[in-house]
Amino acid sequence: AACVCTDTVFYQQMVPRLTSALQTAMAAGSLGLLVPGSHYLGRFEDRLIWIMILECGYTYCCINVKGLELQETSCHTAEAQRVDEVFESAFQQEHPQVCSLNEHLENVLTPCTVLPVRLYSDARNVLTGIIDSPENLKEFKDDLVKVLVWVLIQHCSKRLSMQENTHRPENKGKSSPVVPPASNSPPCPKSLEDSDSSNSDTVHDWSDSSIFDDEPAIKNRKEKLQLNNLPCTNLPIPGSVDFQSADDHSAGTGPKNDLYRTVMLGLPAVDKGQRADGAYIPLVEFSCSQSRLLSLPEEWRSNCTPRSKIMEMSPLFPEDWYQFVLRQLECFHSEEKSCVLEEIAEDTALKDLYIHTVMACYIGLFGKDNGVPSPGQLVRVYNGGLPWSGTLDWLSEKPELFHLVRKAFRYTLKLMVDKASLGPIEDFKELTNCLREYERDWYIGLVSEEQWKEAILEEKPCLFCLGYESSMGVYTSRVLMLQELSVHIGKLNAEAVRGQWANLSWELLYATNDDEERYSIQAHPLLLRNLTVQAADPPLGYPIFSSKPLHIHLY
Repeated sequence: AACVCTDTVFYQQMVPRLTSALQTAMAAGSLGLLVPGSHYLGRFEDRLIWIMILECGYTYCCINVKGLELQETSCHTAEAQRVDEVFESAFQQEHPQVCSLNEHLENVLTPCTVLPVRLYSDARNVLTGIIDSPENLKEFKDDLVKVLVWVLIQHCSKRLSMQENTHRPENKGKSSPVVPPASNSPPCPKSLEDSDSSNSDTVHDWSDSSIFDDEPAIKNRKEKLQLNNLPCTNLPIPGSVDFQSADDHSAGTGPKNDLYRTVMLGLPAVDKGQRADGAYIPLVEFSCSQSRLLSLPEEWRSNCTPRSKIMEMSPLFPEDWYQFVLRQLECFHSEEKSCVLEEIAEDTALKDLYIHTVMACYIGLFGKDNGVPSPGQLVRVYNGGLPWSGTLDWLSEKPELFHLVRKAFRYTLKLMVDKASLGPIEDFKELTNCLREYERDWYIGLVSEEQWKEAILEEKPCLFCLGYESSMGVYTSRVLMLQELSVHIGKLNAEAVRGQWANLSWELLYATNDDEERYSIQAHPLLLRNLTVQAADPPLGYPIFSSKPLHIHLY
């Protein structure tokens, strides 16, 4: 049992790695004599690990690992600082002396060893001078269009690669169940008795004498039998306009045109033999036959943004970058790959399609005003709070596109921070490598998102998030890097731990003390009282992580 919070995931990721390192240390005797009931304390950066030996045999050991809170209080900070001093005096002396006195002889913690464990380092930075720089904000909007183009093209190329994998030769030999084509018209009933009365009754079935009867009657048996031979037809929807005429059927052009016409409901009736003007669905005619493989989905093409506004902002679209990204694709494996990519890059229809979609997404992020965004606006959009507009509704109805646009925005903000810290981007190739690194090695999001926890458990090499410190009024960033860190391990005095836990039980369970400032949680640098109380089992203690019993094979 534990008091789970957002920091619990760090200990969940750490336990398998730490267990492997403890196995080596225990087998080498670095932790001393292993006795059931022994307690060990681990320390690295701002995290504290409580290790308890539950059972021990000749060739095995069973332990329980607990993680203490990362939100440091004053008492927690005082004792954690003393723990750091104890470990530094034992392992990090610059000029160790042959004969030296132990300054922390009375402390309950005795340093044992240092374990190399692959964990996440946590770095927090203040973005003052980066996110509020006018030059960086202006470059941000230019970079955002480029990143949007790259993200959309990569998405379409991955979709193409997935389709190729599903149509490999080894999959072609597998037989798939044959599904008969569905007919648009329902089958005719074999007999009138098998069908519902509402399907078989016609105008001629009614007589003047039976209008007000409970059930309509058919005139005679002869007409009843004739109904069985009627062909099945699709009746038109009442109030709809049928654009197909007899002339089209005779000429053979009716079905072809009807594929691109819309059916309009509720229009006035049209005389027979006359044609009403219907609206054609616009078609994209690519100059290259392979362009359709990288085309955007049809549901992304229509939006409520005025075409005049898109044409006004179309000069922001980087055509040279668009062609460079297309020529770098790896989704085509034919011998004439370079020729195919060159033809796709020169396809004007495909380029216009990307211009229309990219600029519509761009307007959805910043609105129709082409001004420089503020730092607060960047943070709000990063957190998912887009400005209200008609384009926002259009994006919200397309979750896949909304996810891609949000990812492109977060990549651009990370790019702005990297350019301010590491230097500007020299050319398109360097920018492409940077975006590929974000896609491969980074998760850029929020700590509160479920994907953040999944990325840590999957051991994504790097994580980045943006935040705002309201108490200081500054914008901050947090970077997690997976690397090998040194974990200091020390042994605690078992009698001191059991005595404090017994006193805690007496105070809370027997004396029922409800004072928030009870003496048992106050800092004591020698006994480490605050840390010991935290490590107790709930409800007396409040660790944020507690593992199940872990079995370690010593030999």
